[in-house]
Amino acid sequence: MGQTMMSDHNISDIGLHASGKDRVDWARNNMPILGAIKERLAVEQPFKGHKIGICLHVEAKSGVWIETLMAGGARIAITGSPGSTQDDTAAWLVKELDVEVFAWRSETFDEHMDNARRVLATEPTIIADNGGDLHFLLGDDDAYKGLRDSIIGATEETTTGANRLREELPAFDFPTIIINDTMAKRIVENRYGVGISVVDGIMRTTNIMLGGKTVVVVGYGYCGQGVAQRLRGLGAHVTVVDTEPLAQLEAHFEGFTTGLLKDALPGADIVITVTGRDSAIQKEHFELMKDGVVLCNAGQNSAEIDIESLREMAATQRTLRPDIEQLTLDSGRKFFLLAQGNLINLAGGDGNPIEVMDLGLALQTLSLECIALGAGTLSNGPQTVPHDIEQATLRAALQEWVK
Repeated sequence: MGQTMMSDHNISDIGLHASGKDRVDWARNNMPILGAIKERLAVEQPFKGHKIGICLHVEAKSGVWIETLMAGGARIAITGSPGSTQDDTAAWLVKELDVEVFAWRSETFDEHMDNARRVLATEPTIIADNGGDLHFLLGDDDAYKGLRDSIIGATEETTTGANRLREELPAFDFPTIIINDTMAKRIVENRYGVGISVVDGIMRTTNIMLGGKTVVVVGYGYCGQGVAQRLRGLGAHVTVVDTEPLAQLEAHFEGFTTGLLKDALPGADIVITVTGRDSAIQKEHFELMKDGVVLCNAGQNSAEIDIESLREMAATQRTLRPDIEQLTLDSGRKFFLLAQGNLINLAGGDGNPIEVMDLGLALQTLSLECIALGAGTLSNGPQTVPHDIEQATLRAALQEWVK
């Protein structure tokens, strides 16, 4: 894969750094909330003496965020997610900021987890997680026992990670602030940002018309709401499937067709998962889908679709264009899988709009500052963002966006 291997980073090509600089410069011009926070942190130095280990998409907006944390005195090690890394941004972070980056765009999930281990090997005192992968490693391997004792706190960005922390992973003796618990994150970033970026990623990847298509959106949380609403705005015929009665009622009152997955799938031209759960689409569901269906995941990881079973069912596999894979059964029935099941808004596009992530990453920054300055005042375990942090971030957004 042509990776550059050195003791402090593992990326695709350090020679891409100039292109990465251009990306980050453009993002920075559109992130005034972080810009104001950066000026203050540069004076106050709340992260001095701390190493922050990050698992979050390595792309231009994250580059501006890392600049902000480093201005406050932090040292950084970061990994991303399969399919979402911008290799030129990774190169810029290494070349210009001397960040320890372990990520490349084409990495597999197993490689991603190895990269997450390398982040933990740098012995961070604070972690910023995305999908719960760093927390999982901390809880799964006794080799990290000492690190579990030395980490003072963490943040977690996503619905997927919050579910894992609250339902699957062991209790940790440090606080983890769940960014996704805020209504600011759920509404501004998830509903509006993800809704826009998922549709953008699908259209960039496929170049197909969405108006008139029958689309099944599996999952009607805040991200699913945004995806469904944006698709309907483009003229798609949208059916929403969710296992929660309240979510079904919400979708019904919003005017969407609702129903069971087994009833919705046979007529679908496009199926999009956005559940935050593994195995939302399983082997038996493929049997219900028609020839030519497009499969797409907008959730945190590709495990929302049982891709392994689909590959086992396929007689032939063929790449038609970047991020479109045709899997054909013996019967001749074809499935078109987008971005190998990786989250389509980043694997097929540039992720959420810059301004939206300015707000989201401001929430992250202020939550990390709260941990750095007062972790001992917080209870251990998953918890919501302090109310004053969310309100301060929203006021800053209003000041910048509403003129």
